[in-house]
Amino acid sequence: MNNITVTTNDHKRLTALLEFASIKTIMPEIEKLLYNKLIVARALPQESISKHVITMNSRVLLKELSSEREIELTITYPQDANNHERKVSILSPIGIALLGRQVGDQVSWKIPGGPGSLKL
Repeated sequence: MNNITVTTNDHKRLTALLEFASIKTIMPEIEKLLYNKLIVARALPQESISKHVITMNSRVLLKELSSEREIELTITYPQDANNHERKVSILSPIGIALLGRQVGDQVSWKIPGGPGSLKL
């Protein structure tokens, strides 16, 4: 999880999101993953972050390493998530795995069938 960069605005909003009691109660593992990512992340103004870094509401093209299949997703806040529009909540394992990463990175996360791996 080295070199994770987020916007200062995203950092503030995501930290506030973690303060909701329901997240800590209903989704403790997700809360812990996001918290651990945010405490090591560098928070910078939006204009200081490369366009190749995945921030909230970024649309990103991913390649599954196992099948070479390409997937396009948008990382969103929970209220904006929509499977049909391929908008993935930040409160999902893949959303957390992608936040702050950049083009060329390889990311992995836990899924029921084993680890998922994608290249950005």
